[in-house]
Amino acid sequence: MSSKREALINAAKDLLWERGYEAMSPKAVLRASGAGQGSLYHHFEGKRDLAATALEEIGAGLRESFDKRLDPSKPAIKRLEAYLDTPREALKGCRFGRLSHEQAIADPVLNPIVGDLFTHFEKRLTATVREAQKDGDLPTALKAKEIALMLAAIVQGGYVLSRIRQDEAPFTQAIRGAKSALRALSTNST
Repeated sequence: MSSKREALINAAKDLLWERGYEAMSPKAVLRASGAGQGSLYHHFEGKRDLAATALEEIGAGLRESFDKRLDPSKPAIKRLEAYLDTPREALKGCRFGRLSHEQAIADPVLNPIVGDLFTHFEKRLTATVREAQKDGDLPTALKAKEIALMLAAIVQGGYVLSRIRQDEAPFTQAIRGAKSALRALSTNST
């Protein structure tokens, strides 16, 4: 990969997280990357193509990190806790979830990239909840997918509350509450 192309992608990754898609201007990407205007349009069709490439790379990294947290050598309930304990920058928000607040989430190119990552997370969390149920660590009366979505929603909601308040405490408290709920469910499993 050319160094200019890589610099453009890295700048887009940073700007997507800092500003989101709509506020990520080609001019800002060029400034952050140190590349000339010709480089942007030499390597990419435009802003959307660059953003899609950057999101695919971000998504691959997030998926890899997520899958490592759900290491099958650990008990399923511990994997769910490891997911919740993932180090996150609460005030910056989720690299992908933040796009849900923009019109870009409806973009026919960008939406599938974001949607595929969250679908992957949902499926893996659901399978892990099912394993915890099979292990006797969570009640089988619960619907695994609903518990998985609840955990994901707590993480995403924690980001939102922390960003609104400009304080990491709501995120930390939401994660602590989710872990307490898992422990309570685990001790009451039947």
